[in-house]
Order: sequence, then structure tokens, then C-alpha cells
Amino acid sequence: MRQILAGLVVVVAAAGCSPNAEPMSVPVVTDESIADHALLNDVLQIDYQRRNESSPAFALVPATRPPGLLRMPAGGSHGDGGSFVTNYQFGAQWLHAVVELSPQPTVTCDEADDTSSMCVRDADIESNVSGFSHVTVYFTGNVNTAPRAGDRETDEAAEFWSRTEMVPIDEARWFADLLQRASTAAANQPGGSRGEHGGP
Repeated sequence: MRQILAGLVVVVAAAGCSPNAEPMSVPVVTDESIADHALLNDVLQIDYQRRNESSPAFALVPATRPPGLLRMPAGGSHGDGGSFVTNYQFGAQWLHAVVELSPQPTVTCDEADDTSSMCVRDADIESNVSGFSHVTVYFTGNVNTAPRAGDRETDEAAEFWSRTEMVPIDEARWFADLLQRASTAAANQPGGSRGEHGGP
């Protein structure tokens, strides 16, 4: 569990720009007044990584858009036994849904700290092209917040993540719609689609 939580730090940090990274030609939405500005930039980076770096991040995503989705930082973290961890931020409390895809069951939920995290899914998933056959999802907080059973926002998200079908990202219409919005916004801004972002 400690390695997975450490992976969360890596995943969240991936939303920023590495000062040592070589600049990449990632389209950027620079107009912060555009709705979902940060999420649109996440989507552009995820798409770029998957097309140019063969990244396993977000190989599988929910079939429908997660409720209250705010961010899905590009990148991710390798866990134990061939697993890969990504992070979705959601809701007014900016909680994290940490998603671990793996080729076999893990002990992540068994080792979770119930005082600061909440395991909402630990189950096999249908055969797919990603090579992952198991998904674990748990919630963590953000600074002074923590997921709480009985909280409307937490319960709604838990219901979603416990049941949602996980599909290849190319089959997720909601992601494709976000990518189209992001690409259009980046291309239509002054200076075109290339911003100053150096990549995740």
C-alpha cells in the first residue's frame, strides 16, 4: 500500500511540468476561462503520451464519465506485480479516485488505511486488449479532506466506481468528446495549438 500511495504522489506531480524534461509538442489550452481548462489539458497530454510514448496510463477507463470529474493527470506510476496506477480528481472536496490496473489480484485494499482512504472496488474485469484483468479503486483525500461513508459526494462516486465498466480508452465516448473539445480549443486560440507546456 505504501508503494501505491507513493505512486499517487508521482501521479499528482505529473500534472505539472518537469524542469529537466525536454519540451514536447503537446497542444495546450492556454485560456483559463474555458470550462474544464485543466481537464482539457490533461486529456491532451494523455492522448499525446499514448500516441507517442506507448504509455500504459489510462489503458482502461470508465465507460462513462466519472461524476464530478475535475482532473485526470497524465502519467502514472508502476506498482507491484505489473500493476499501473492512475488518479482521477473529483468533486467539491477534490477527492482522489486512485485506480490500479493489474494482471492479477492485489493486496492493495487489504493494506489500506481505513482512516484516510476508502476501498470501493477490488475485482476482476472482463478480458480486454490491455493485458490488465483486475482493477482496484480506492479514494483518498486532498489536504484536509477525506472520503467519508455517508457523505453524498463520496457515496455517489463510490456507487459509480464500484460498478462502472472499464473499457479501452479508445472506446470511451466521453474521453473522445473531451479530446475533441480540447483539440478545438487549442487550435482556435491565438498562436495556434502549441503552448509553453513542456509535457507531463
